[in-house]
Amino acid sequence: MNVVEIFNSIDGEGRRQGQLTTFLRLHDCNIRCSYCDTTYSYGPDSDYDTMTVEEVVNRIEAFKNHRITITGGEPLLQEYDVIDLVDTLYERNCYYDINIETNGTIVPSFYRPYVWFTYDYKMPSSLAEEYMDLGIFKVATEADLIKFVVSSENDLDRMHQILADNPTKGQIYVSPVWGAIEGATIVEYMIKHNLQDVRLQLQIHKFIWDPNAKGV
Repeated sequence: MNVVEIFNSIDGEGRRQGQLTTFLRLHDCNIRCSYCDTTYSYGPDSDYDTMTVEEVVNRIEAFKNHRITITGGEPLLQEYDVIDLVDTLYERNCYYDINIETNGTIVPSFYRPYVWFTYDYKMPSSLAEEYMDLGIFKVATEADLIKFVVSSENDLDRMHQILADNPTKGQIYVSPVWGAIEGATIVEYMIKHNLQDVRLQLQIHKFIWDPNAKGV
């Protein structure tokens, strides 16, 4: 596996927000979003280590954390290794709670009851929406999250349209692009359009560690 980093922190967003989580960040991505905050995870100049699945499992286990997030970049570019990894983790400890964060371009070819997905559907402002696969709305289960990161009311309108056209079992989250749109603006939009099944989330890790944080 091509690994950028393995580290312990809190989950900054999603249903485990604020809880201790071990992160595995895999190398490379197949799109280039305008607001990407992990550009160090892809491209020819990014640093990564090539590790066996066994080595990765041992590193993860050393953190003694049962919550795992596999992210990137785009982790499903290494899907076969990811499958091997999650199966090995589960064989070692059936209490692992594994989240795979994926960018919405790839529909996973596998299902495991101990794995859930966070699909990040890209809005027009990302300049990457054309690469999205609407199949994610069909395959998402009640345990999965579909996340929209928005920077404008135009993005919110697009989110609204997509949700109307693509019913899904997945949980729906919406987040502001950091510094681009106020959280209050999103709340007002949710009220105006009665978006009963949409949950606003703020990325609390940016409030904690971003030295230039001014809130949203």
